Amino acid sequence: MSYKYIFTVLLIMLLLSACSREPVTDTIIIPDTNQTPLENSSSKPVQVKTIYRVPDYFSNIGRILGWSAQNAIIASFNSSEKVRLEQLPYPFENAKAVDSIDRVSYDSVVSPDGKYMCEISFLPDGTIVQLLSIQDGKKTLMSKWSDSTAYIQNVSWSANSQYISYLVNRSSDREQKGLNSTVHIYNISTQKDNSYQLSGFQQKDTLIRADVANNGTSVLLQSYQTQHEQKKVVTMTEVSGNTLDIQYEREISGDHVSWINNDQFVFPGSDGSLYEYDRRNGELSVILDHVLSFAFSNDCKNIAYTSLQDPNIIYVGKIQGRNILHQEAVYRGISASALYWSPNGKRLLIQGAKPWDTAQSSSASNYSEEALIVELES
Repeated sequence: MSYKYIFTVLLIMLLLSACSREPVTDTIIIPDTNQTPLENSSSKPVQVKTIYRVPDYFSNIGRILGWSAQNAIIASFNSSEKVRLEQLPYPFENAKAVDSIDRVSYDSVVSPDGKYMCEISFLPDGTIVQLLSIQDGKKTLMSKWSDSTAYIQNVSWSANSQYISYLVNRSSDREQKGLNSTVHIYNISTQKDNSYQLSGFQQKDTLIRADVANNGTSVLLQSYQTQHEQKKVVTMTEVSGNTLDIQYEREISGDHVSWINNDQFVFPGSDGSLYEYDRRNGELSVILDHVLSFAFSNDCKNIAYTSLQDPNIIYVGKIQGRNILHQEAVYRGISASALYWSPNGKRLLIQGAKPWDTAQSSSASNYSEEALIVELES
């Protein structure tokens, strides 16, 4: 009987001890509001910091080519002896010669990062395409043609400045062999120039431009096509062996198309809208309405554009996905003929004419342009 009593007491004490022990718990803190993500540049409004006037002779006597790697404006000047190169550094008041390059062709094209120039030179023994380093003037031969019927045109750069694309037409054989044009893509890293035939084009189609993507294998072709009643068409193509295979076609208006990345590109539609096409899912989207002209920054985070509704206003917006955010007018009172983003994407060079300048409407010889630089807040 005593053993039963002792056992009962021990059992009661054990139960009481277990009940008095604190439970083991995990602490979970739930904030009152949603957590704030890392700050994104696209969330900031577009604000103008400073506007600089470019000297008149730089935009009228010279031909503005773009920006150098040092964020200075580069222009070529044609004289009786040679075509010289000058740059206009910050604060964009006094120009100086580019001593590393003593002679350039008038239609040279500057790379988006401002480190190189690509030029076409016509020599007595043929035509050459060469690469020039703006820093040290080093010249690299890309290709050479001794064939007098070869016509090289429309040099363009990929946004990452790694590839150059251009067209080669041989007009003498065109009627006999149809569209005898080739697209050339030059790789800066490997220093190789590859040529590609075109598939899917007809004899009377006229190819006018090729723009290569950052991958060096995707190319946008602009042409006037017979099957589209000689309307302008953009054709998305992809390198396949030694040819460019068609993946997508669309009628366009305007002279400019642009890659956003290796799978997406934008183009102006005949209705005035700016379209974006994504080949990964075949979706076609409108990203802006009533667009007259546009230019992406090198990193495709900003877009500058003019509107059909008022072509004398320049807008800047921030790109987020398929959306253009914080669209703001950064300058009013100029009809832009060219828009150039600086390599760092903080300055926009605008070249154009004032619409109310009566001297420009009297004759072509009195036509004058002006240029200015809009610096944005970081």
